[in-house]
Amino acid sequence: MEDNFRIGIVGGKGKMGSFFANFFREKGYEVLIKDVDLGPSYEELCKTSKVILLSVPLDRFPQVVSELSPYVREENWVFDICSLKLDPVRIMKRYLKKGEVLATHPLFGPYEKSLKDKIIAYYPIRGKEIKAWFIELFSSAGAKLVYVPPREHDRMMGLIQVMNHFFLVLFGNILAGSKLDLKRIVDLSTPSFEGILQVLRRLAWQDENLYARIQLDNPFGRQFRRLFLRECKRLVKALDYSEDPEQIFKEKFIKAKLIAKELDELLPRED
Repeated sequence: MEDNFRIGIVGGKGKMGSFFANFFREKGYEVLIKDVDLGPSYEELCKTSKVILLSVPLDRFPQVVSELSPYVREENWVFDICSLKLDPVRIMKRYLKKGEVLATHPLFGPYEKSLKDKIIAYYPIRGKEIKAWFIELFSSAGAKLVYVPPREHDRMMGLIQVMNHFFLVLFGNILAGSKLDLKRIVDLSTPSFEGILQVLRRLAWQDENLYARIQLDNPFGRQFRRLFLRECKRLVKALDYSEDPEQIFKEKFIKAKLIAKELDELLPRED
């Protein structure tokens, strides 16, 4: 490891910034933290750090990259962890003319105890060394690295993140609107329904501001919300107003069952 191989984290006091600061320290790296009114200047950060991690909200990302860019040197490596990739990649290409640059998206939150089997999406913008270092470091920690271009990433996140969060928020509000006793719901839950409740419970520790931005900033979110609404309307209309609701439900079920069979081949078996 080079003598000056420090890692500077812009936004290092945030939840994800703190997670990565702890991770890098555990791996033996010296970490410098820069946040609002805290830490070294951008010039000093680039001089004293080999790697610059950008861990800032999407709405602040363009300003941060613009202010950082004059001080990035050829020997610096820069990577971001934004939850969207089209705009961040465009912004980094526009402003960061020196150094090696990598776009990444950790597909997990800041409360994970381990990186084992956690997925990190990545897209190299410039340079081979940062990519090799990043993949080796995080793979050795048990993470799964997946290459994905920015547009494909954001479209996938329109389903994986936007629709997942949309469904969970909707489901939570349905539970609240049902006026049923939550303890009795838990007491009477089937294993599969309890699994849904277990996923919903994770919202208790999440940041509504971050989730709102993920919901609203993804350019593909609208098309998936409309697809969700269209399928809901079709199924409700079929079950409540058609002459043969049972047959229509079976057809919809079989369609879902075919997807389920494909997933059965792709997903790891539960113990």
